[in-house]
Amino acid sequence: MKISLKLIVVCAAVALMLAAFALLVGCGKAGRSKVLCNALDVQIKDAYEFVTPDDIRGFLDRKYGVYIGQRLDSLDLGRMERMLEEKSVVMKSEAWTTRDGVLHISIVQRAPALRFQRGSQGFYIDKTGYVFPLHSSYTADVPLIEGDIPPLEDGQNADWSKGLLELCSYITSSRQWKERIEKISVGAGGDVELKTIDGKERFIFGFPDDIPAKFAKMGKYYSHIRPSKDEGYYKSVNLKYNKQIICRKDI
Repeated sequence: MKISLKLIVVCAAVALMLAAFALLVGCGKAGRSKVLCNALDVQIKDAYEFVTPDDIRGFLDRKYGVYIGQRLDSLDLGRMERMLEEKSVVMKSEAWTTRDGVLHISIVQRAPALRFQRGSQGFYIDKTGYVFPLHSSYTADVPLIEGDIPPLEDGQNADWSKGLLELCSYITSSRQWKERIEKISVGAGGDVELKTIDGKERFIFGFPDDIPAKFAKMGKYYSHIRPSKDEGYYKSVNLKYNKQIICRKDI
């Protein structure tokens, strides 16, 4: 009998708690239905400057329509997030409202890993290989690669761009090569080429693969081949063939 009484008491307490919670939720919804949106607060969660709070405000005004003066519970926050994430420089957006009538937008921009310049056309890629355009008044501080860049849009030449990202990561993580490599460019057929700060040679890497092995050959050139010649004697050093270092006096 005592067990049954305890069970009744517990069930009654749970029912009261659920009823109270439902009442609070209902009151919250009823309250939100009366609150109008009176302001927009935009937060940019990183240091890049591809978009500004004013850009986001203008974009919502043009694409979403009227939100100031609308009831909070009528705002389609999911639609706002999807629209904002259609912008190539926006990695993630989050929209929410607060009881004071403010619509909050949080933006995380896409982080550029490399910047490319193909003639008059320039663009960035992030660490996943995603391509997005340059900004008219802001330039991110990332490595610049110029030349005959193969098409990278829509996932084209993904192995090449992945290899190039790995190459740049290898250089920046090496004290020896980080201080020595002055420029990365791309020659005919997508061949990656390196220029050092202490010489006139053009090092032809070819496809960005076998990176440690090619740098080992580059080290051998500096330790065994170059010391026996005058500076500038060789104009190109081809590293792209397996177990070979091909040095040429002409370009």
